[in-house]
Amino acid sequence: MTATSPNILILSGLTGIFGFIAVIDLLRVVIERYRQHVNQEIHTDLRAQFIELSPRQLLTFACGLAFTLFSITLIFLPWPVAAGFALTGLLSPRFLLRLVEKRRRKDAIRQLPEALKALASALRAGTSLNKGLEQLARRQPPPLAQEFALVISKQQLGESLETALDDMAKRIGGEEITLFQNAVAISHRVGGDLADTLDRLSMTLRERAQMESRIQALTAMGRMQGRVMCILPVAITGVLYMQQPRMMERLFTEPIGLGVLVLAGVMMLLAIISIRRIVAIDV
Repeated sequence: MTATSPNILILSGLTGIFGFIAVIDLLRVVIERYRQHVNQEIHTDLRAQFIELSPRQLLTFACGLAFTLFSITLIFLPWPVAAGFALTGLLSPRFLLRLVEKRRRKDAIRQLPEALKALASALRAGTSLNKGLEQLARRQPPPLAQEFALVISKQQLGESLETALDDMAKRIGGEEITLFQNAVAISHRVGGDLADTLDRLSMTLRERAQMESRIQALTAMGRMQGRVMCILPVAITGVLYMQQPRMMERLFTEPIGLGVLVLAGVMMLLAIISIRRIVAIDV
């Protein structure tokens, strides 16, 4: 027994060392993949939205936010929950990108009816379509002016107008931009009064925007109730953990407690999906 004890200790030590090295290598690979993801995808997508942030700024912001969330949450909640908050901080560049894309798309679609009306007036005054787009790029507010300026720049580099507008529709998204692109494409192929088409499209989009605003106002209460119902269980759990930490630790240390957390998370996810589908009314 005594003879084999040193061998067991040596084997355990070597196992621990190799395990530690494997964990370090795994962390290095994960960090490198995360850095490449931020550099290549998120940074490129943000530049497509005309937001100039360097990859170093994005990484500094994400790591700083993750460390702050982990440190603050660790004071009140167990480390698995704090690690989850830290992971949320690391995913913040992706959330930021989605928020910027959504807000930019909303602003561009809101500005589109007035831009189409101005373009139709310019066409009736004898201006060519390209000159009309240049006027929109100079006179319209961003982000729509930036998109039209990019269309003009691509045309100057040799791309066709249809291709440039197609890239614009893919970049912004939304049926409204696609309708404008189709109107211009059909006018180029088969002819017709493009000014009258843009006038009608502007009126239709304006009426649609008014209807969507009414729907947003009518469903605001339902959306707020959904947010409250999602935040309330998490907040109550945090308060109970601060008041009775020993009792609440069983949720994070015992299999039954972990099962309850998973079940609650799945039910909350289903509730979020159901509420979003109820209040998402397509016009």
